[in-house]
Amino acid sequence: MVDNPRHEALRQALEVVRRQAEQLATALDEPFRRFTGSAVWVGPAAGRFGEELSRHRQRLRDQAAKVTRELEEELGRTPREVSPAAARRESLGRG
Repeated sequence: MVDNPRHEALRQALEVVRRQAEQLATALDEPFRRFTGSAVWVGPAAGRFGEELSRHRQRLRDQAAKVTRELEEELGRTPREVSPAAARRESLGRG
């Protein structure tokens, strides 16, 4: 048995995705904090905007977590080691 190139590629991709997902998950935190932290804009329209911003913020968090979770699951299903022939096929992109 040898190291599975697909497993290694998924592991590396997961590292990148985790970093980017964290940035996405927090991308609207500062605008949300600013909007909800002061009474610069008030009234019904401001309330609707705040609710919409909150929904978008949560959706962004949820989607970032979903992408990360799906990649983690795929990595978990992928064997760390495979036969030399399977590794060659993976290396050639014919998994």
